[in-house]
Amino acid sequence: MPRPRTPTNVLDLKGAFKHNPDRGRARADEPVPVGELVDPPAEMPQEVVARWREIVRLAHKGVLCEVDALIVEQTAYLLHLLRTEKWNVPAPIMGRYEACLGKLGMTPADRSKVSAMKPGEKRNPYAEFG
Repeated sequence: MPRPRTPTNVLDLKGAFKHNPDRGRARADEPVPVGELVDPPAEMPQEVVARWREIVRLAHKGVLCEVDALIVEQTAYLLHLLRTEKWNVPAPIMGRYEACLGKLGMTPADRSKVSAMKPGEKRNPYAEFG
């Protein structure tokens, strides 16, 4: 399995772009997350909505945005399933749930890879490389 791509903010903190400016220019046009996370889908059952709200409450402030709605939805359904089945589920389901938590920066190891946008922040920190 290939090594996961290192987040841009982590590379910047490590000084990778000072050492290799082309690497920073290659990432200069990365999309900047915008908009706050929307409400859960209207068709979502109330017990899953409760899991959605729990995930959003536990997530680090400033990390989730509008585009994250689909991964939060998937995680909410998985969490509901796990609790309904008292965590007695096949390993692939547990693995998928753990992967979702990681993508949301909600595990100890994955927290170190997350950077939160400050309210109203829409800057591109790599514009100086362009």
